[in-house]
Amino acid sequence: MGFVIIDLDRERSPEQQALVKKFYRGSIPHIVVLDSAGQVVYNASGEVEESQMAELLDTTLKKSRN
Repeated sequence: MGFVIIDLDRERSPEQQALVKKFYRGSIPHIVVLDSAGQVVYNASGEVEESQMAELLDTTLKKSRN
């Protein structure tokens, strides 16, 4: 598992820029979660409760281990 954090106020690598082009829709914060196959399991703008994000990540990790 890995995390990529992209700060739109800083210079981005080509890989980060590709992610911005593919997923970013103009609102901050914007969170995208991909599973181990690279499929989007969450893609939304706005604040997210910590408990909701923890549950999403736990579920995604469990599925990727099976």
